[in-house]
Amino acid sequence: METFSMFFDEASFVAIFGSLLIICVSLWFSCQANWNVLFRDLGVPLGLFWSVLGATGMTVNLSDAKAVGPTTAIMLLCITYGGLLSALGYFSTFKGPKPSSQNNQQTASWKAISLILGLFLGLILWAVSAAADPFPVTEIFINPVALSVLGTTVIAAILLSDSDHRVEVLCQASLLSAMTSLVFGLIVLYKSFSGDGINEGMYDGLKIAMNGLSYGLLSYISIYIVSYKFGTTERVDAPLMNWHWMEVTGFLLFMFFAPETLRESLLH
Repeated sequence: METFSMFFDEASFVAIFGSLLIICVSLWFSCQANWNVLFRDLGVPLGLFWSVLGATGMTVNLSDAKAVGPTTAIMLLCITYGGLLSALGYFSTFKGPKPSSQNNQQTASWKAISLILGLFLGLILWAVSAAADPFPVTEIFINPVALSVLGTTVIAAILLSDSDHRVEVLCQASLLSAMTSLVFGLIVLYKSFSGDGINEGMYDGLKIAMNGLSYGLLSYISIYIVSYKFGTTERVDAPLMNWHWMEVTGFLLFMFFAPETLRESLLH
């Protein structure tokens, strides 16, 4: 039983499943949105978002190398929970009638969209307060570089596209901003590398990369939810976007949290 308990984290499960349940219930009452489509499309990005958000507070002020392992394990648990929820939604789409096209469905009201985003924001505030403790939330989760990257990318996407393709372009802009912040964070990390252990510059790189990924995921999830107001959800191509988000997050894990291999551990 002790082994199985390692695969359960109550806070992570509540954050992911709770936020997905809020979205599903609200959109079902508003526009009869299919729960399986929402599970399929949002399970992965929600799992990634909560994993990165929680890990940001735990890692940017780490002083003990032994804490990196448990932190990485919780990140992987969050991602696994989100992936399993997406898998449930995907598999269930092959049972019964195929979900109708979003263009043929009733669109959600602004009241429902506002309720979802408001409750989601409340969950985020709860999570960042818990993750940042005992440090100020703004010190951990507000990063000017990552915010500038997201803002610049979104503005450029809006100016260079027309309204007919606004939803898919903004989703791609969210992904691009996360990738750019990750690269910027790595640049800061490597410029600060001295071989003498962790220094302040390395923490700065970590803040840029992780907050940039969180901002991009939050932007993407919000755009996806708002797309139900305009009946443009299918244009997002969420299954494909989920693969891209997994790739970006996997790159973050590999570059910042990769453990020693068995061979390296045995040699040491």
